[in-house]
Amino acid sequence: MTELLEDPSLPVEVVARAYQALARTHRWLGNTSAIIRRLRNSERPVRSVLDIGCGQGALLCEIRRKLGVEVVGFDLRPAPESVPVRILAGDAVADPLPAADVAVSVCLAHHLSEHDIVRLIRNVSRSCRRFILLDLVRHRLPLVLFRTFLCPFLPGINVADGLTSVRRSYTPAELKKIVDRAVRGSGARVRHAVAPCYIRQTVDIDWPASGRQRPGAGEDFPGYR
Repeated sequence: MTELLEDPSLPVEVVARAYQALARTHRWLGNTSAIIRRLRNSERPVRSVLDIGCGQGALLCEIRRKLGVEVVGFDLRPAPESVPVRILAGDAVADPLPAADVAVSVCLAHHLSEHDIVRLIRNVSRSCRRFILLDLVRHRLPLVLFRTFLCPFLPGINVADGLTSVRRSYTPAELKKIVDRAVRGSGARVRHAVAPCYIRQTVDIDWPASGRQRPGAGEDFPGYR
């Protein structure tokens, strides 16, 4: 299953409207506040944040405004020059990522295969000490809630992609198994939470300070298989 917004031939103005609607959706669902709350309650100081799969930077702007930290984005689709934050283009699964205290990712995991989620997490560990991964939950209840309360207020492309996103997302058990595989042998602490009504699931991965010497490209932590 693919989503309409993944089409690289979409007109620029259509993409911009879809990202604006997506940012509103994340605010309505509490995803934006959930990320900011975790950053604010961090055990270690957060001075820089990397958003992977950042779209056109709406979450980064909100993080910078509320927390006063340095921000940078990373996305497959190049961002317009008019966006007010720095966004780099590339494949976060394979390409080197900018260094930051914390990386965040909102609703990216369901676009990736299990293998690529493992690769993404290991790639993030090379440049960031912590990774907050927030995604949808494959369950009937969020589908019903999305159709009932959000669809009437969203553009058609966001309605279609929203329904597809829930259907292609991972169950909590599936995502936990993938993450456990990704961090095996690294000494990372993993916290996994599922919100009421299965609106979202959040994985918070914290690598120990002693693990700051990261493997190079193509290498694994001891025990990674």
